[in-house]
Amino acid sequence: MACHPGGDYAGSNSNTLVHGEVDKGETNGRMFDFVSDKPEGDDWQIRVRGTSIWASYSHEKKSDDLGTKQLTDKESEKLWELVDALDIQSRKGGKKDDDNGTVTLRLREPGDEDGDKHKIFTVYVSRDTEDEDVVNVGAYLQKLVGKHFPETPNF
Repeated sequence: MACHPGGDYAGSNSNTLVHGEVDKGETNGRMFDFVSDKPEGDDWQIRVRGTSIWASYSHEKKSDDLGTKQLTDKESEKLWELVDALDIQSRKGGKKDDDNGTVTLRLREPGDEDGDKHKIFTVYVSRDTEDEDVVNVGAYLQKLVGKHFPETPNF
C-alpha cells in the first residue's frame, strides 16, 4: 500500500471489490490522464480511474473509442506507483511542443472530507523527452493497452 499527497491509495484487494461487486473505477478518487499528440495528427488518450482504464485513438478527424477495461490488482498497483513517481504535483507546467508532439499528464486528486473540490494538476512534456519517469509510465501504458485492447499505441 502506498501513500501520496492528496489521497490514499486503497491497495490491492480493496481496488477490485466493493461490497461484493466489481469496482468499475473510483469516480471520486484519483484519476490520471495520459494524452500523446503527434504533429501529424495522431492522438492517444488514456484515462485511469481506480482500477479501470479507458483508451481512445484518433487520427485527424477519425476517432476510435476503444472502451473501458478492468486492470488486475497487480497492474493497477504498478501503474499507480509509476504515476506517483512522476510527482506531477511538483513539476513545472511545461509547454506544448509543436515540432515533436506533446504528452499531457493530468492528475486529479480527491478533495478532503470538508467538501473541498478535486485538485487537478496538468503538465506538458515533449514527446522527445528523456525523462525516465515519463518514459516508464508511457511504456507501461503501451503494454497495458496492448494487452487489454485490440491495438498497441505508438506514442
